[in-house]
Amino acid sequence: MADFVIGKIPVGNNAAPLVVAEIGANHDGDVKKAELMLRQVAATGAKAVKFQTYTAEELVADSQRFINWGPPGKEQKERIGEVFKRLTLPREAHADIFQLARELGLEVFSTPFSEDGVDFLMTLDVPCFKVAASDVNHLPMLRHIARTGKPVLLSLGKCTLSEADTAITTLFENGCQELCIMHCISQYPSPMEEMNLRVIPTLATLYPECVIGFSDHSLGITAPIAAVALGARVIEKHVTLNQDDFGPDHWFSLNMEQLQGLVNGVNEAYVALGHPRKRVVACENHERKTSVRSLVLRHPVTAGHQLQPEDLKIVRPGGGITPEFLDVVVGMKVSSDLAENTVLQWEMFK
Repeated sequence: MADFVIGKIPVGNNAAPLVVAEIGANHDGDVKKAELMLRQVAATGAKAVKFQTYTAEELVADSQRFINWGPPGKEQKERIGEVFKRLTLPREAHADIFQLARELGLEVFSTPFSEDGVDFLMTLDVPCFKVAASDVNHLPMLRHIARTGKPVLLSLGKCTLSEADTAITTLFENGCQELCIMHCISQYPSPMEEMNLRVIPTLATLYPECVIGFSDHSLGITAPIAAVALGARVIEKHVTLNQDDFGPDHWFSLNMEQLQGLVNGVNEAYVALGHPRKRVVACENHERKTSVRSLVLRHPVTAGHQLQPEDLKIVRPGGGITPEFLDVVVGMKVSSDLAENTVLQWEMFK
């Protein structure tokens, strides 16, 4: 089934979009900061929050490799192994942090990066698993996650359609029954001209058994709101307390005020989608009565008069015989005296 729940939150085509606030590594390895972020995320109206569960050793073999990060003019250079060590959320802190999130009314889960990480998160009774785009080809871990029976959110960044299909098939064939596949561009930040959001309805067509989501790394909130209009029902976005904090992800993340704007914008976009059938909606009823055109008398006529084209004009208000019936009305006889500017009704004829 395309629709399922994450904890107590319904996701899918029959539910409002779920905004997942991705704390990721923006706690900077500081448990107190992680707790503060949870409290502020909860205050924005977001319903779910996500962390990352990893060790440097399970991620990279070339730990001495230098990486550059940061906005133009403020770039930093660090060894990748040191970055991961500095930003790791201690495993011994997970239980208390997850408990706090639940007390704040948030569904909380994490992205594991190894089978061991999956097993650890299972001890915390996470409601689902997120798979990073970097692990679309990590089929052993995908099989391990699928066998838990938990719902899965799978990011499809930096992969071909064939690689994505292999990952999706692997999950389904190993026990996953509830899957959200998330369009993703794996660049930080992602350039707007390469967001390729039209992939979202393509994924919905190719995988109707899946919920479609969007894991966004662009600046601002334009792309995720557009993604909702295109059918995304889960939106993931990095968040931070301060975009000027020292760390590789802060500068392209949303601050809490922007997260609030995202939550509101996504909800408004979803409500604005409405129904696919063209119809007169409730708020238009007054305008329909006052501002569309009707057949109206140019001058007074007496009972029995046979209407001619020169007797009629097509003006507002609405609520009368519509102009499409002009040729029908011409030649008909009125049943009573009628004043100038009378809006014609069918009951006025013999």
